[in-house]
Amino acid sequence: MLRYNPEKFASLSESDIGQRLWSFLTRAETIARLETASELGKPAVEGIEEQLLQDFREEVLADRNKQMIGHMVRQIMEQRDWILDQTDVKVQSVPFSKAARYRRPDWHTFHAFRNSDDPRDVAITDRRQNAKLPPEVRWTYYATFASPLKASVAFGIRDMNKLRQHIGTHGFQRMRIQRVLRRA
Repeated sequence: MLRYNPEKFASLSESDIGQRLWSFLTRAETIARLETASELGKPAVEGIEEQLLQDFREEVLADRNKQMIGHMVRQIMEQRDWILDQTDVKVQSVPFSKAARYRRPDWHTFHAFRNSDDPRDVAITDRRQNAKLPPEVRWTYYATFASPLKASVAFGIRDMNKLRQHIGTHGFQRMRIQRVLRRA
């Protein structure tokens, strides 16, 4: 059973719209959408925008209601063992312009860059901007990943903690991505 601690939203959460929003946000299908968006590295509320607009129309556009939705979503996600990854992530849609992104506790965000002359030569680091990469190569941004599953399947990384330690010491981890052969 999910619990909501309204804090600064006490009076709004007790109103009709507050009660309806909490009921909506705690539905199994809504939670599944919040978690799916988060698994895809998106702000959680991106997964429920259409449903919010459909169920609440213009009511959801009020700034205070949107703030309370974010407050409620954070408590839902944290009670389901997600942790806050980043606040104020730009969202290019309606009703939200900024939102919070969540991740699993064992996820750590990494960024992969490809050698522009050899796309199988990849450097992985923990920052996208001002990344410390080998200087003898021109690097182009390739991908972001956070889950151990993506790290394992896409890059052959088996130990995320070792990767973090290596990057902490050297600034990057360089690796060669092998070609995957298709079965005939």
